[in-house]
Amino acid sequence: MAYDDEFDDYEEVLRGERRRRIQLYLLIFLIGLGVGLALLWNRVVITVQSGEAGVLYRWVSGTEMNRIYGEGLHVIWPWNRMYIYNVRLQTKERNYTMLTQGGLPIDLQIAVRYRPDLRLLPLLHVTVGPEYLDKVVFPETEAVLRRAVGQYTPEQVYTSKRGFLESIVVSSLTNVENRYVIVDDVLVRSVELPPAVRLAVERKLTLSEEEKAYKYRIGIEKMEATRKEIEANGIKKYQDIIKQSLTEDLLRWQGVQATKDLATSPNSKTVIIGSGKDGLPLILGSDR
Repeated sequence: MAYDDEFDDYEEVLRGERRRRIQLYLLIFLIGLGVGLALLWNRVVITVQSGEAGVLYRWVSGTEMNRIYGEGLHVIWPWNRMYIYNVRLQTKERNYTMLTQGGLPIDLQIAVRYRPDLRLLPLLHVTVGPEYLDKVVFPETEAVLRRAVGQYTPEQVYTSKRGFLESIVVSSLTNVENRYVIVDDVLVRSVELPPAVRLAVERKLTLSEEEKAYKYRIGIEKMEATRKEIEANGIKKYQDIIKQSLTEDLLRWQGVQATKDLATSPNSKTVIIGSGKDGLPLILGSDR
């Protein structure tokens, strides 16, 4: 009987030990599962933010070419990988030193406004990759800019910052869009010439503006001279017409009328009625 009791106690201890071992294994498994989920969470649960799109690379079959993952939450296997692209219109700036016609250097600050072509995003990922800005956009734009700027003098570049960009933008659009990137515009932020060249260009521009001002003033003087000539011709014509209508009797009558007006004037005057020249009265003076 004592032996049976001891055997039962031993079996109870074994069962307890087995339960503790199972619990320990379960705890280790849960801890491992939690650590694994924590480590793989970003590889399993993918969030595509607003203005972004995703391209999925499958470990077994490669890049998924027929699907673009839009905004929202996506769950994938941890051995696959999601590449996220910003598909909004973006602007990036770069500084370049380029040679103009004649070999003179200029410093340009260029801003490129671009975005990846959403419809061809898997092709962009396969052929170029996420670094398409440094691999395609800026190199292509720089190459076109260098060819174009080399055809202009420093003065033309300095005074017409956007004048030579129309053909450049068209060329950049053609070259870059062939690689699945849309370039909206290429902007020149600033143009810096060597100090001596810049001073010479600015002096030339100043003299040019002064020349325009002088020409404008000369034009005004010529118009004023023409106006005065027209006015003098009008006065001469008026006097010729008046001379034709004036007679001695009319002048004498006008003199009598003027004398009458003076005589009735409130001003104190001395009027002598006599035989002056042309038989008109003589006005000798006044008290004032």
